[in-house]
Amino acid sequence: MALTALMAALPLLSAPGCNRENYRIPADLAGGYTASGQKLFDFVCPDNAYTTAQGCCFDGDNWVVAFNRFDVTGEECTLLCKFDTKGNFVQCSNSPLYMEHANNITFLPLRNAYYVTSCQGTKTECWNGYTLVDKDALKIIEKGRLEQPFFAMGYCPDRQQFASARWTGSTLDFWDSELNHLKARDVTPSGTLSQGVFAADNAVWFVRSSQNGFHQEFLIYDWNGELIASIPLDLENDVESEAVNIVDGVVYVTSNGGNRASLFKVSFSKSGK
Repeated sequence: MALTALMAALPLLSAPGCNRENYRIPADLAGGYTASGQKLFDFVCPDNAYTTAQGCCFDGDNWVVAFNRFDVTGEECTLLCKFDTKGNFVQCSNSPLYMEHANNITFLPLRNAYYVTSCQGTKTECWNGYTLVDKDALKIIEKGRLEQPFFAMGYCPDRQQFASARWTGSTLDFWDSELNHLKARDVTPSGTLSQGVFAADNAVWFVRSSQNGFHQEFLIYDWNGELIASIPLDLENDVESEAVNIVDGVVYVTSNGGNRASLFKVSFSKSGK
């Protein structure tokens, strides 16, 4: 990733009155923190017919966002769009892509492709489905099904492993780079709604949105499936969080705003302060 692109991706770190350290991930995540997001800008879909923003990831050059709508047959389809580090539109897929909700996106450098998690759809097998999309052409190059269900799956290039969670969040699964299942780990489920995941080298971050009186949060696990921390997350107007990404040690969350996805930079503070 070019230095100029990296600096453009972090516009608030040098802003007047900004405490740079607040945006760094705490070394002691289990020490009792709350998180809040500061909105940077919106990624706006160029086609207003797409009314739901879902998965999002940063590929080292651009942000890529999935915008969904239903076609005339009732099938959900996706316009996959790229934006630069300032939120300007760059490119979108030439035609709708059928990826069964496109709930989460992670980038696979060795394949030069986006790995898109299905999550939901009119077909029962969508719960274990994925789609690979070529980074440059934004065209589907592979679709597949795995042996275990998942709502979101992230890839860590440093570990060459995937991590995923099943729909209720009660089981974590770990996979090698060829998508062979390595292990499953039962965990305590949360009352929040399953959304996106980011697989970092030292931890797996899930962002989960509010539902049934439960406040949205990060659930952070190590690569053995042990819970490191549960961190409440505050976003402007309690918008629905959809995706989490970590860029140069800073956490970003995107939310669903219909034909736009808002990008938030996340800061951390000790609980009660």
